Amino acid sequence: MRWQWHIGLGRELGLAFWATVFLEATFGAYISIWPLWIERLGAPITVVGLVLGASGIVRPFVLGPSSALAERFGTRRLIVATRLIALAGLLIAAMAHSWPILLITVITNALGELAFPFLHSYVADNAGEQRVRAFALIITVGPSLALMVSPLVAGALIAMFGIPAAFVLAAITTAVAVGFMSRMRFTEAHERSDADGESTYQAAFREPEVRRIFITHGLTLLTLALGTSLIPNYLNDTRGLEAATISTLGAGGALGSAVFGILITRNRQLHGAPFVGAAIAVFAVAVSFVLFATQTALPLIAIAFVLRGGFFSTWALFLAALGESAPSRLRSRSFTVVEILGGSALSFAPVISAQLYRIAPVTPIVVSALGSVLLIPFILYGHRKRRQSFHHRPAEPTPPPAPLVTAEQEGTGG
Repeated sequence: MRWQWHIGLGRELGLAFWATVFLEATFGAYISIWPLWIERLGAPITVVGLVLGASGIVRPFVLGPSSALAERFGTRRLIVATRLIALAGLLIAAMAHSWPILLITVITNALGELAFPFLHSYVADNAGEQRVRAFALIITVGPSLALMVSPLVAGALIAMFGIPAAFVLAAITTAVAVGFMSRMRFTEAHERSDADGESTYQAAFREPEVRRIFITHGLTLLTLALGTSLIPNYLNDTRGLEAATISTLGAGGALGSAVFGILITRNRQLHGAPFVGAAIAVFAVAVSFVLFATQTALPLIAIAFVLRGGFFSTWALFLAALGESAPSRLRSRSFTVVEILGGSALSFAPVISAQLYRIAPVTPIVVSALGSVLLIPFILYGHRKRRQSFHHRPAEPTPPPAPLVTAEQEGTGG
């Protein structure tokens, strides 16, 4: 069978696939060494946590008005502009000589994250009834493959040119992602039917199932991020691993996430039970915390990174659940709320972790492991409530999936 650039997803979902692949490649290029770079530029460990958490302060102010801005200026124009601003911030980080300069990158990265809720809504709008499968492929499998490759490339570049090279690589992958996003056709707010009611953040919170996903998603990410935020520093301080080695091992998390995503696409039972999949993923991360805390052998640490890939999978599974649960008129705002809550959890977790780290480097990992175990029954309870809610809710009409593009059609210029 002839290879197709959209891997059989059709033009619209194909563009979303490659946009998210290169956005995650951006993330993977520098995230493993981001705490080390802040520390290398003179910040003590408590300040490292504050810098990592600073985006949580900026994010609500950026994402909150995003839907209104998209309605005024157009979704595609907005996300392309903000990702270009993020690109500039990555180049600033590469040239920084003191840690306060990195606060500019924190702000520009927060602006760039405005693209994600619109991409997630875009996938939900174009996926038809196969939303869990589409989210698994586009939000988990594709990006996970990028997260396997980009840390390896970044690790090699760091070994040759130093840590700034990772940020240059991230800027390049961002530019490629912008190229794909610039060709996407978004359904604007005025094209959506609002006959069923208002489209506001308050309306999204009034939906019981949507509100439950908000809470579960935020708590899960906060709990897992407590343990993962300072793992690079932990491995450097207690295991003596170098930045290039840690960056390379970071690809293991993407491998675990990709494998988990592929299992979801092939398991029809998990298609209708994203909360169950999330509970399994959280358990895998809990096991990784045990390995990080107790093992010194490099192969076992590598296995821990693979199991940590469940972290990425939980995000995609909750997004898939939201895509099914949120009415179409509320999707963009619902995904924005998820991005604010989840992103803020990821931002504030390092602040808490840094304080726990001062007690002992292993403390945040132990706390997160215990919290993960306690989360699993809470997530499974959410699954039961979700099933009950679906049994009593009339089915909402969904748009047909994007048509597959044949090789002949693609050859005409799409």
